[in-house]
Amino acid sequence: MRTDRAERRRQARGERRARVEQLAGTMAAPGVPLVWGAGWGGRGTAAVWCVVFVVLTDLPAGASLAHPQPGHLIAVLWALLVVGWPCSWLALWRITADRDGVYIRRLWSSRFLPWSVISRVEMRHDGQLEFFGPEKEPMAGLFAPPWLRRVVRRSGGGGGQAAADTLTAMTQHDHLRPTAQAERALIGSGLVRWAVPLAVGLYAAAEFLHR
Repeated sequence: MRTDRAERRRQARGERRARVEQLAGTMAAPGVPLVWGAGWGGRGTAAVWCVVFVVLTDLPAGASLAHPQPGHLIAVLWALLVVGWPCSWLALWRITADRDGVYIRRLWSSRFLPWSVISRVEMRHDGQLEFFGPEKEPMAGLFAPPWLRRVVRRSGGGGGQAAADTLTAMTQHDHLRPTAQAERALIGSGLVRWAVPLAVGLYAAAEFLHR
């Protein structure tokens, strides 16, 4: 059993290397930065989660943002953790590759990974991209995971696998990297910029609805 698993992993790695080399042979260096971000699935899921929070949340008695008390502030913090942060992550994640490296939008700011510290990029089973290098690097993105693509019967590796292969090809072949540098608007700020006002807004909406 273990031998069979190890053999399947070796075969998968070999197929991946061949696929990346084939892709590299057909690629040309893009003249603009490459950007991957949340699609309609992630944004739709975030919107549904926001609606569920507003409709079903049971606010503390007498809750009001106009006259906040410690209990109300704790409830807003809870909204930030349970709704604001996950929804921002689902709907606003972004990976940007330019001539210098890869920018990953994180909670407080964008994390920059120079090409020199990336050896390859792999698509994980949970839909995130894992960056490999000399040191442990952060995971990024939230693509449709392989198991979900099987459920909805979509063939191929999908956006996540294509992104991982493209980034790996750029890592291993420097002439395939984007020739332009990303502007500030593409790099962007951290998710907390959207998570905080989103949580406060949802709490206010729930307060109004359950008044």
